[in-house]
Amino acid sequence: MRIVVVLPCYNEAVAISSTITEVRQYLPDADIFVVDNGSTDATVETAVSLGVNVLFEPQRGKGYAVRRAFSQLCNQYDVFFLVDGDSTYGLSSVRTGIRMVAEAGYDMVVGTRIPTDVELGGRSDHFRLGHQFGNKFLSELFRRLFRLQISDTLSGWRIFSRGYVKSFSGGASGFEIEAEFNAHAFLISAAVAELPVEYRGRISGSSSKLNTYRDGSKILFKNLRYFRNERPLLAFSLLASPWSILSVFLLYRVMSDYLATKLVHNFPSLIAGVGSFVIACNLYVAGMILERIRLQRAAIARLAFNKS
Repeated sequence: MRIVVVLPCYNEAVAISSTITEVRQYLPDADIFVVDNGSTDATVETAVSLGVNVLFEPQRGKGYAVRRAFSQLCNQYDVFFLVDGDSTYGLSSVRTGIRMVAEAGYDMVVGTRIPTDVELGGRSDHFRLGHQFGNKFLSELFRRLFRLQISDTLSGWRIFSRGYVKSFSGGASGFEIEAEFNAHAFLISAAVAELPVEYRGRISGSSSKLNTYRDGSKILFKNLRYFRNERPLLAFSLLASPWSILSVFLLYRVMSDYLATKLVHNFPSLIAGVGSFVIACNLYVAGMILERIRLQRAAIARLAFNKS
């Protein structure tokens, strides 16, 4: 069994050494690849000095870095461990997660972040208030939209099977990459599990690249887009419902008058009601067509998954 550790990095010169050292402590037999995402500090030099492999992705965004690694490594390894290179995630559970993928048949294991209560010297606070609220809100939204029970949907600690990686065609994104992982797991009906992992503050001198409001809004809209793409029949049915209700209300008034007087007294209501009914029908039909397309995409993704 060949294991690879993928560390996407952008200006993580302060923390990458600690991350690599910890990876080697828990996974001495794994190959390590740092994916540099256009760093302007000494991230690459530090990684090279520690004897790890370096891949380069010039398009800025974590998703692009992950896509680069997956595209180049998907045929060489059996288990993929993806973790941020900022040394904020504990790795004590990684062996358990790898066994869950390699032996128990899971396709994706997500590390549920448990903030440590231990004060670590030289580290900043682990969870900003805005990040805590945003993570809880987006995780709850995802569970309601996709019915996939992942309690920490934005976690950057993940272990994948080869089949999952080979069937994953996303990655054109930034911090929304976790939303892509979750949606793809829904698409291929992947076996998903969670493990508690320690989450600690950043090393002094290291700073988060995540903007609470800007990136949070991107993740929100990405989740909504994936809901539209992966559950189109439900999404378009919800969009059609207000138009259906409006058409019933308007046409009921017109038909009531007509049945009582044999005359149409309110042509604007008739026109608006028929128009609302047509819009609702078009939305329902669009949902049905897109559902068929989704099933085809799922079949193609599962074919790539099975060929692994």
